[in-house]
Amino acid sequence: MPRLRMAPTRVGEPAPAVLIAEDHEDSRDALQTLLEALGYRVRVARNGAEAVQEARAERPDLILMDMMMPGVDGFHATRTLRGDPAFAAVPIVALTAMEGARAAVLEAGCDDCVLKPIDIRFFMERLEGWLSARRAPAS
Repeated sequence: MPRLRMAPTRVGEPAPAVLIAEDHEDSRDALQTLLEALGYRVRVARNGAEAVQEARAERPDLILMDMMMPGVDGFHATRTLRGDPAFAAVPIVALTAMEGARAAVLEAGCDDCVLKPIDIRFFMERLEGWLSARRAPAS
């Protein structure tokens, strides 16, 4: 089992904020519980439209985006956020059950892809890296 590490923070700075965009309540709740236990600030969205709204309101440090949600899906939400310069450097990680979806989610603007069911070991190993990664500004 991976070693659980508390959210990385500097003295006087708030914990990193993570937006979880996920329509399946059990998955959303499990991720939220894990991240909050580690000290992250967590917001949730139940579909792509809520994800865009929450992201614009809260300016998260990382977005975990389910790609297949009702209404506005994660592909559309990701493209919408990538069209906003304020989100050019915010890592967006796709959450998907679709085998072979990596190319499609990267083309949509995601920085990485996690297959469902989520491998907690992989997730925990990558979490800090996703938060420290910054996208190059668009040229």
